[in-house]
Amino acid sequence: MFNFIKKKNGETENDDIVILRKTAPGTCGGTDAYLDKKAPNTIVSEDMISFDVTSALGYSQEQFPEPYGKMGYVSAFAEPAGEGTFVFLSKGDVPRRLAEKTKSWAVIKKNVFPELDRIVRENDIAKNNGFHSTTHGLPENFGGGIYIEYASGEKISISDNQSPVLSVKTAVEIARFFDEALKSERVELPDVSSVKEIRFSEERKNGGFTKAVLTLLPDGTGVNAKKQKFDSPEVYETEKPVDADTVSKIKSVIVEKGLFAQALLPEENNRFSINENKTLTFVLEDGAEITVKNRRVLPKPISGGFFDIELEMTTKH
Repeated sequence: MFNFIKKKNGETENDDIVILRKTAPGTCGGTDAYLDKKAPNTIVSEDMISFDVTSALGYSQEQFPEPYGKMGYVSAFAEPAGEGTFVFLSKGDVPRRLAEKTKSWAVIKKNVFPELDRIVRENDIAKNNGFHSTTHGLPENFGGGIYIEYASGEKISISDNQSPVLSVKTAVEIARFFDEALKSERVELPDVSSVKEIRFSEERKNGGFTKAVLTLLPDGTGVNAKKQKFDSPEVYETEKPVDADTVSKIKSVIVEKGLFAQALLPEENNRFSINENKTLTFVLEDGAEITVKNRRVLPKPISGGFFDIELEMTTKH
């Protein structure tokens, strides 16, 4: 996991990275952990631009005030979205049971970042900044991760897949705040019924490409026209009907995964390097176009929408 050369003093050849635990070669399981010493424990800027926190919670019910008497998991996300803010909240009774989690999102007109900055400071979330730990073999939702970014370039980055990264008190405060934020005035998004065409495009580094256009018909069905070029000069073209159930499924994905809202997120929302150049463009009845790029960092419960539609348009048809 870590490609550092360890020194005698326990540090690496990069003096800012301290290896805390390292799995021996050939070991099954084990924990790798490191600390980034250059990660600040005190944030100077108050201009937050990204908030992404997920944590399982070690709890007993009496620790939680109502209505949070059984909360064992929280995931909260906020980013600027056009003239508003994209906010997402998921809560669960039991940390390790995905089926018991609720989720909701919205683009709201309120700027939530000054209040989130207050929560971060009052709960000293940056105190463990730069700590990252991976215990191999564990499933998801045993621990959590924190990624908070400021306009100054300062970041709070913490991850541990074995233990909670938030205290119960902090988790409850975050959940309460996002619950209230989701009730505030929303930015109006286009109705999915106004979509008349969906275009998928992928440009590959070798000169190949995939382009697909799904035309939605008045009877609820559609027609998917696809062009593909691989390593050879030939361009392959197909055109196939799409049944009403599949069209309905695609529309549901657009709504449930917030594809129109994702298009409002900033271009720099791509903290992980993704080599693929893919886009989805939704053409509306009035001629307006909404384009989503496959470079968005999103909470896992709503991050798969782009791929779901890509799969239907490029593989199944």
